[in-house]
Amino acid sequence: MIFGILSGFAAATFQSGGYILARIYIKKRNDPLELMVIAQLLIALFSIPLLLLLWRNGFWGNWHWVVPMCLTAIGTTGGELMFFRAERSIAPSRLSSLLGLRVALLAIVSASIGLEHYNLLQCGGIVLAAASAFVMNYQNGRLNFKGMPNVFAALAFYCLSDLSIKYMIDGITAPSLWHSALIAVCCINLLIGTVLLPFLFVLKIRARNFLPATPYAATWLVKQLFLYLCYAMVGPVFGNVVMASRGPIAIVLTLILLHLGVRDIEQPKALSVWVRRGVATLMMAAAIVLYSVA
Repeated sequence: MIFGILSGFAAATFQSGGYILARIYIKKRNDPLELMVIAQLLIALFSIPLLLLLWRNGFWGNWHWVVPMCLTAIGTTGGELMFFRAERSIAPSRLSSLLGLRVALLAIVSASIGLEHYNLLQCGGIVLAAASAFVMNYQNGRLNFKGMPNVFAALAFYCLSDLSIKYMIDGITAPSLWHSALIAVCCINLLIGTVLLPFLFVLKIRARNFLPATPYAATWLVKQLFLYLCYAMVGPVFGNVVMASRGPIAIVLTLILLHLGVRDIEQPKALSVWVRRGVATLMMAAAIVLYSVA
């Protein structure tokens, strides 16, 4: 369980870095669809040698994991596209915290279809994680809903992906859980890359645009590796509670980059804004502790 939690924190760190790298790319080129296609093609390319290293004859078992793989691919691709669209109007430090609402949606869906049952402390952790997202989104005496339709669409797609990942990993035959999780990452990325390959020509993407997208693609692949390990070990709901830490991590990374003079992330904010984000961060930390204790 401890390794699963640590994997979640590692995934949150790389995801927060990926948000910032995506923001920089989109601010310069204003084309989220292009970034998604390039990144997924690069990730698929990175996954080929990794899958060859992990290959074991018969890992496909009874093939029951194929449907969850397809659902995960749909959820991942749709979530990324909606997320990039949201980044046009929402700063990374705020957007990463808004995705804390993902745990509430996932918990509701899981409970509704009988996958999970929660005690009082777990419910408190889930509610606190979601509430922290609203605190993060509060601006000038009101809630800022600009870009929120894209956020909610991303949450729905990510929820589909999260619920499918665990079933896919469980269906793969491998020597260990982490081995199954890594194979799952590679298979999903190869599927997405194959489906998106024609868009390379449809969108007339230039070869010179691949290099600026490479840092994001590499960061996102590492995030996936840790995320799937986390979900396999502690489940998608608890995994998302841990992943709520991406909010404070994104804030820290943003402050560091702003201090270093990087201005393509977001405009400098007043002290009160950072204090409010700090409060939201403490709420997220409390949510993780509550759920962990339960």
